[in-house]
Amino acid sequence: MKKIIAMLLVMALVLSLAACGAKEETPTEAPAETTAAPIETPVETAAPETEAPTEASEWPKTIVDVVGNEIILEGPATRLVGTHNPTMNMAVILGGGGKYIAGFGNKEMADVLYSYVYPELQDDVIQIGKGKNVNYETVLTTDADLAILPQRFAYMVEEFNAVGIPAIVILTSKESYDTIRNALTLVGQVTGEEDRAAQIIAYFDGVINKLTERTASVTEKPSVMFLGSSNMYSVAPGAMIQSDIMETAGAVNAVTGVDVQGSFADVSAEEIVGWNPDIIWVPEYADYTVEDVLNAPEFQSITAVQNGAVYTFPCNLEPWDYPSTSACLGAAWATWNLHPELYSYDELMADINGLYDLLYGQTFTAEQIGIVE
Repeated sequence: MKKIIAMLLVMALVLSLAACGAKEETPTEAPAETTAAPIETPVETAAPETEAPTEASEWPKTIVDVVGNEIILEGPATRLVGTHNPTMNMAVILGGGGKYIAGFGNKEMADVLYSYVYPELQDDVIQIGKGKNVNYETVLTTDADLAILPQRFAYMVEEFNAVGIPAIVILTSKESYDTIRNALTLVGQVTGEEDRAAQIIAYFDGVINKLTERTASVTEKPSVMFLGSSNMYSVAPGAMIQSDIMETAGAVNAVTGVDVQGSFADVSAEEIVGWNPDIIWVPEYADYTVEDVLNAPEFQSITAVQNGAVYTFPCNLEPWDYPSTSACLGAAWATWNLHPELYSYDELMADINGLYDLLYGQTFTAEQIGIVE
């Protein structure tokens, strides 16, 4: 009987638990249904397009040159003339060749580089003169719409105007890196190639800034003399681009007290001996050689001559000591020549070909450039 009662109790307990398990849980009250504000997906709206300036908005354009002359151009200049090679080079590099060139002077001085990158110069471009000697009858056959000049030819502005061609001065006689930047900017403005000019200046500045950082640690700076092209008794004074090149390369110009701008200065052998440079650079385009300097009896007391520290400043393709964008390559070579531990040959070659690739879409071998490690 007890067993039956126990079994009945167990069964009752099981049934009770089952009933509890079957009891519905009190549901949590669902939140009242609300209509959520739709999440707006941001619509990407393009920034208002700035319309490319039309000729009507850009032109006429007032141009003020480096000596304050003001001209008004009705449209971009497309046919430029001039007889000063560094000045004309500004137009050549903006056009990647002869795009903007109508007449040229001193074509033979640009023969090597341009034979690679601008071969039509020699045969197809009209030679309008050399330096200060301009044939204005020939100029009129070029259909030129602008002449670009260095400051030392500033008097030609009136001469070009007299034959109906506007002219501007783009290169100051006091040379510096800023001279180059300003000239390229001006030619960019008159041709409508401002972006291209800015791109070239950025590369130029990149090389100069890198070299300046490398040579900042140089405490004992050698004195350097850069001799002129016509004879051993002409030198680059402080107002020529060679001084900036020396400073960038961690050196100083040995020549002091010579107040000449825009050209080499004729001096005496005694002055050269008195400056007593540690290093002498002879431009490759000079009418004499490194050996002539080393063997000159009057120079035997000079430190550079005694140490054999007389070097050819390269210009196998083009002069790197002109006030043009290639001056940064002159600074690069000078840094390698003076401080190879700070700037390697491989870096030098990379910077050289980087510039030429940007300017002309071409690169060159060490033999073509004229620099072999």
